[in-house]
Amino acid sequence: MSWKVIFTVDESVRDAAAGFLFDLGAQGVEERDDGLLGWFGPEAQPDELQAAGGAYLGALAELPGHTGAWTVRVENQLDEDWQAAWKSQWRQQHVGRHLSICPSWIEPEETATRHVLRLDPGNAFGTGTHESTRLLLEWLDELDGQLTGWNVLDAGCGTGILALAALKLGGAFALGLDIEAEAVENARENARVNDCRTRSFFRLGDPRELGAEYRFDLVLANIQRSVIEEIFPDLLRVLKPGGRLLMAGLLETEEEAIRALAAEWKLAPPELRRAGEWIALGVVRSADCEL
Repeated sequence: MSWKVIFTVDESVRDAAAGFLFDLGAQGVEERDDGLLGWFGPEAQPDELQAAGGAYLGALAELPGHTGAWTVRVENQLDEDWQAAWKSQWRQQHVGRHLSICPSWIEPEETATRHVLRLDPGNAFGTGTHESTRLLLEWLDELDGQLTGWNVLDAGCGTGILALAALKLGGAFALGLDIEAEAVENARENARVNDCRTRSFFRLGDPRELGAEYRFDLVLANIQRSVIEEIFPDLLRVLKPGGRLLMAGLLETEEEAIRALAAEWKLAPPELRRAGEWIALGVVRSADCEL
């Protein structure tokens, strides 16, 4: 008997809750309209899943700004059905006019106008379903034709989805950094599957470790606000004058803080994209931006 854990939880804490499910041992997590569904193998203990989930969400609800009702439910599923049921939740996703994301077990609908990115859901963030990831994918899709020859940095790369999408859309080279070893391994495998190994490199680290020899035309940062604020000078430092920095993983309530940060560095007002309560902001490094 295998197990599924259903979290009914406010959207503002779903990223954290999804990470918690993976830490518990989930082999996949699906985002639903009212929360999250985590898939666990037969070795999982339902009572422990229920107790751990309840304790975690209860503590999360006590944090400032993270209020809202929540529930935890654990259900069993026949072993022969659970893998098929989990995979049945995934479909080929079209992003904008030029990108398509497709799991390995689905035969993609090939079209002359779309670049297909093969990507399986795994234990790293970034499958294209979350609004923050999709906002940046759609932004990259709009840059199709402009990315040719660009060098790209993906800070907090997760599965590598943004870096690989940039390469599919014409980028010359992508460097992906993450502080989680599992994410780096996942991104490397995704690069192999998508024939991008020779044009990409994924490793542990963050932009503060990059030397003066690194310069990028495009920097992507789909990470939380506190991290963006911490590494913002280094994101600009490795960006060429005239280069773009696209940031996501931000809630609409954090817009003014990021705008203030851009103004502090004498950057032009950021360009804004929105999806529900999530936003993405983009800035261009001006020639007179001193670091």
